[in-house]
Formats: sequence, C-alpha cells, structure tokens
Amino acid sequence: SSAPLLPATWVPMEPSADFVQVEMSASERAFRTVYSLFHKTVPETKASIVSIHRVQNPFLWEKYCRKKEHMCRRLPEPLCRTTERHLFHGTSAEASAAICKHNFDPRVSGKHATAYGQGCYFARRAVYSHGYARPSGERGLRWMFLSKVLVGRHAQGRPTLRRPPPINPCDLTSDLFDSCVDNLADPQIYVVFDNDQCYPYFLICYRVLEDVVQI
Repeated sequence: SSAPLLPATWVPMEPSADFVQVEMSASERAFRTVYSLFHKTVPETKASIVSIHRVQNPFLWEKYCRKKEHMCRRLPEPLCRTTERHLFHGTSAEASAAICKHNFDPRVSGKHATAYGQGCYFARRAVYSHGYARPSGERGLRWMFLSKVLVGRHAQGRPTLRRPPPINPCDLTSDLFDSCVDNLADPQIYVVFDNDQCYPYFLICYRVLEDVVQI
C-alpha cells in the first residue's frame, strides 16, 4: 500500500534529515491544546512552558500509521476509534533528541520504572511524568513529550512482563493484548512493548518556578 500521508501541519524537510523539531507559535491551536493539557495537572503557578516543538520524523510516522492501520483491522470499531491516546512521557535533555530520532525504547525505559511491565511508560497526567523529567543546565529546563500512543486492548500490568499477556491464555496462537495499565478500572499509566505503537508528537520544554518567598 502507498505511504501514509504526512500531517498537513508539517513543514517541508531536507530529504537527508532524519527528523526536525519545529517550534510552534503560541497562536497555533495545537500549541494551546498541548499547553492546556499540560497545565491541567501541573499548575501555571508551579511551572512555566518555555517552548513546544512539533517533532517531524517521516520514517517513525510511517511506521506508526501502519501499526495503527494493522491494529484497527483486528479491533472492534468502537475500540478502534479510541485506541489512539495523547499521553505524557517525562525524559532528560539528552534522551529527548535520541527519542526524536529513534523513538521510545522499551529496553531503556525499563531502567526507571518496571512496576507494570518492561516497556515504554506513558501517563494521562503530566504531573506523573514530571517525576521523570530531570532538570538540566543552569536554567534547570525539563523535557516532556506529549505522544501519540496506540493503547488498543489493555491488560493489568505486572513487573515481570516483557510483552503483553495473551488474550486467551489457553490458546498458544492467541492474539496478545496491546498494552498494560496500572489499573483496569481507571487507567492512568499505559505501558507499550512495541515502539511502533507510539510517536513522539510534541516536545514540551519547561521549567519549575521557584517557590515565592513569603515576607
């Protein structure tokens, strides 16, 4: 099948470039959406957004779109409509560039958190991911992705999992679940084990505001 279309908002790129980060202006609707999602759980009194970049990586985008198409063929229609989520992932300055080029890496993510499986961790709430966004440089800047993630059908996560469990444990050829979560009733954390299921869509750079001294 033909290559998936690139998003209409993307700017032209040099053919030799793996990826580009395009700074968004505060007047763009997408900027305002990302801004409000972030500040929903990280108040403006606690943190200030320095910039939001759109990450353009045609190779990773193509893989993500093909994965989405493949998953939707297996999922019931209502689940297909809700399978794509926008979720947060806190990181470091050094790791953010590697993620833009190579995508999230389940083998690396596992260094920090494995409570729900040995994969890539994403959170519904920015305040959770903030705990993994390590400050860097004199200005103490922090980095967080708002990623597109295909969550599909999810199972309860466990520390030992290296892939999602089978939907039907009695059948050796059973399809696997698509992701694991912290809580089936009200998932806040999602873990995926195949990085074609995620795309580093927006990169938020922010800093924590120092506590105001009360006189």
